[in-house]
Amino acid sequence: MIRRAELASAGLTSLVGRDELLRSLAGLLRDDVRLITLTGPAGVGKTRLAVTLAQRTGSAFDVTAVVHLADLNPASNAAEAVAQSIVTALGITDHHSQRPALQVLVERLHEQRALLVVDNAEHLLDAVADVVVALLDEVPGLSVVATSRHRLELVGERIITVPPVSIPEVHASPERAHTSEAVVLLLERATAAGYPAIPHDGPVFAAAVELARWSGGLPLVIELIAAQMGSGLSPDKILQRLDGGRLLTATARRTQPHHRTLTQALDVSWALCSPAQQRLWARLAVFSGGFDLVAAEEVCGGDDAVGTGEVMTLVKGLVRQSIVLMSPDGRYTQLQPLREYGLRHLDALGETRRVRDAHCGWVRRLVADAAAQWFGPQELEWLARVYREMPNIRAAVDWCAGSGEVETGLAIVTDVMRTRIPFFYAQQATTCAWIENLLRAGPGEPSMVRVAALASLGFTLTAIGDRSRGEHYRDACLAMARELGAEDAPPVLYVEGTYRVLSLGDTAGLPPLLRARDGFRAAGMAGDGQMAALILSVAAGLLGPSEIADAASDECLADAEAHESPWAASWALWTQGLPARTHPRYVLHECLRPQVEMGDRWGSTWTVEAGAWWRSRAGQPREAARLLGGCLGLQQRHGVGLGGLVPFRRQRRLAEERIVAAIGEAAFRAAYAEGTQLSTEEVYDLALRPVEVNTVDVRPDVTLRALTAAETRVAALVAAGLSNPQIAAELAVSRRTVETHLTKIFAKLRMNRRAQLATWYTQQTAAPARRAT
Repeated sequence: MIRRAELASAGLTSLVGRDELLRSLAGLLRDDVRLITLTGPAGVGKTRLAVTLAQRTGSAFDVTAVVHLADLNPASNAAEAVAQSIVTALGITDHHSQRPALQVLVERLHEQRALLVVDNAEHLLDAVADVVVALLDEVPGLSVVATSRHRLELVGERIITVPPVSIPEVHASPERAHTSEAVVLLLERATAAGYPAIPHDGPVFAAAVELARWSGGLPLVIELIAAQMGSGLSPDKILQRLDGGRLLTATARRTQPHHRTLTQALDVSWALCSPAQQRLWARLAVFSGGFDLVAAEEVCGGDDAVGTGEVMTLVKGLVRQSIVLMSPDGRYTQLQPLREYGLRHLDALGETRRVRDAHCGWVRRLVADAAAQWFGPQELEWLARVYREMPNIRAAVDWCAGSGEVETGLAIVTDVMRTRIPFFYAQQATTCAWIENLLRAGPGEPSMVRVAALASLGFTLTAIGDRSRGEHYRDACLAMARELGAEDAPPVLYVEGTYRVLSLGDTAGLPPLLRARDGFRAAGMAGDGQMAALILSVAAGLLGPSEIADAASDECLADAEAHESPWAASWALWTQGLPARTHPRYVLHECLRPQVEMGDRWGSTWTVEAGAWWRSRAGQPREAARLLGGCLGLQQRHGVGLGGLVPFRRQRRLAEERIVAAIGEAAFRAAYAEGTQLSTEEVYDLALRPVEVNTVDVRPDVTLRALTAAETRVAALVAAGLSNPQIAAELAVSRRTVETHLTKIFAKLRMNRRAQLATWYTQQTAAPARRAT
């Protein structure tokens, strides 16, 4: 079952006057109305109503999520962006880049009873409509509640216009006026804001009633008026500020368009702010997904209009006026209508470019710090911090793409990738799309920024098994590096080595990885050096030779432990159990437990797969088959593809051959199928069971006749204890030729360690002598 996404509260005001509508909407969902669109003007409470509906009916669904689209920019791939936002909101982990997000959603939701609230769809109507209709067609148990100022125009769409709350009638008595929903809500919120209780007679109450009537029943307008009362303005003073005081002299309330009412209410709130508060309101609107005080000070302060030291006091003032919301964890947000109003004023002030650039600079420094500092005890904190700011990062990248600052955007996304956020939070598709969009937005001249971006893109695609796209961007990276004379730059060596070992299974990728590791470290890039060391250890541990596997893995683990970096240490420890090491250690249980606790679905899938290999060699064929099947289930649920990684594919094939040799094809298939039905928790439990380890696994059933003459000479020299360079010198061939012979020998003998080969060769050459005696 997909985990239930946490439903965030959306809005400030109490939900007054919505009980009957909520019951009606819940009834529609029970009656299998699959698409409900809540329409109405800004400020009427569509989002709050939809979220409350999801909260109250969520127990009837397997999966419930709210998808906020307000900050998503229209683009040529808007439908993919909408689908990806739904994937994220549902908490679905998918590490593929080659699979469209819509396909992922269909696969994961097909057997689920799911409810999606798609919020603020009006600026992406075509994209939202395309995604929603496709999901409704393919997922029979799905219901969608959309909020939009305009309908989606889809067949079967049930349009519900969210009405304003009831307002007092003209000349209503105080007793009757007090029963109107607008008056109830206004008095409740004003009291909460600190305004004294108002007796139900007299001019103050009459003015409050007139304000409730003027609000048109828009909850957001009522909230703003209540905040103004909390700031010390009496209802009659607020009325004087509204519409030039004409409301006071009107004999009957003039019906006002709701957008004008909201704008006027916002105008009053704006006028109540000091010039510094106004400026800060406008500047804060550039933040997407929220901000903290440190970010607000850096982006919005530091000049004559808003001093850095003033920001905290000014923000508190905006909170009191309900312009800014504060969450319990100290993070701040603005409701979308207030952000839109602030952005209009930012334009009017002529500050949009400067503040957007400042916001982009803050994002740039944040991700650069994270990329440089994650390798240490605060690794998980850095990961969480960068992930929390992904909406702001997206906003900065979009600004760079649209304003011509392409290289700044590329630098930002490259640093995001260097933090490994894409692999921990399954953001590969998102971050790869960012770089591709930036490259399309501004081709530009060759530069090291572009080389690093292409290297990050090529590496990420290669690591998730997308060989063709990985090769394309690796080639583009190498071509640009050659133009700049930077073929030996660590990022270039990193992507080249990774592509060779993971996409081709070619040990010729080991030297570039070794040079990349050392080059990163020489440049003071410790985290990047650790990542190159990890890929080197993985590759050598799966492909050999054993001396590189031993040295690289031991050094990688020692470095991770010295830096006290928990996630990096779990991966480095994982390489200690790889089969090409001289003496692999069964440490998978030590890796898996922390990986599960940290929520590392990528790493835990790799660990389970390696556990199946171990069991196939350790005389547990049925358990190995079940674990292989269980890992397939994990790959599907976690969106982790191992089939595109040649060394992994080889190890799985060897494991399957061992299992079939031990128990037969039918028993293997039966156990494998049983494993595919295990839940994630059951797969983890199976992987954590004890296993007896046989460190020497040879093939006595294969004779020397399986090898060519050249391969036999290489095997003999390995058995004699010679290293690859020594063998190359002895045979007068290149070291790469020796490595090629060893790769072929290991494939023929289904082994991957020099110790295995030496033992096997000794047994084979001793056999004739034993037979002669």
